[in-house]
Amino acid sequence: MNNQVERLLALTREQRELIKKLVNENRRLDTLTKTLHSRNRDLERQHIVIDREIAEIPIGFELIPESDLA
Repeated sequence: MNNQVERLLALTREQRELIKKLVNENRRLDTLTKTLHSRNRDLERQHIVIDREIAEIPIGFELIPESDLA
């Protein structure tokens, strides 16, 4: 019986260590997710600004005149 108790205690310690590692990994992934969400939001804002600026360029407007291309 004493052997079973020692084995159960050892398994309990191993499981607690594994839980600690998983909790730490979960925190790291949560931080990474928040960072990526923030970057994605920034890129979406830039996309909106770029779309707005492109919409303001008149149709047929040449950014580089053809004469300068030769």
